[in-house]
Amino acid sequence: MATPTLDDDGSTVTLDLHGLSVDEALDVTYSTLRLAEDRGRNRLKVIHGSSTTQGQRRTIKSALHDQLDRGPLGSHATNIIRSRDTLTLALDLTTRSDPTPITRRDVRP
Repeated sequence: MATPTLDDDGSTVTLDLHGLSVDEALDVTYSTLRLAEDRGRNRLKVIHGSSTTQGQRRTIKSALHDQLDRGPLGSHATNIIRSRDTLTLALDLTTRSDPTPITRRDVRP
C-alpha cells in the first residue's frame, strides 16, 4: 500500500489519497473521518484527484462520491463541498476538541 499524505492543523485534516487503490482510499478515508470526529476537527479535506480515467473503471473519486450519495459517508457531514479534485466535509462537532495531532500511522488500515 502506498502511504497517504496527511496534515492536521488542529481544525482541518487534509488527506491526500494519491497512489492508493480504491479500497485502500475508502478505508483510510473512513479511519481518518472517525479520528477527525473523535478529536473535534471542523473539517476533513480529501484530495482524491480529478479521475481522468475513461470508461467504466472505478476510481477513488467515483467511489467517494458514491459513498456520499448512497452510502454512510454523507451522514457524517453537515456540509459537503465538491470540487474537481477534492471533497471537503464540514463535520458535526459533538465532542470536545483533542489537540493530539492525527498522523498517517493513526489511519493505516
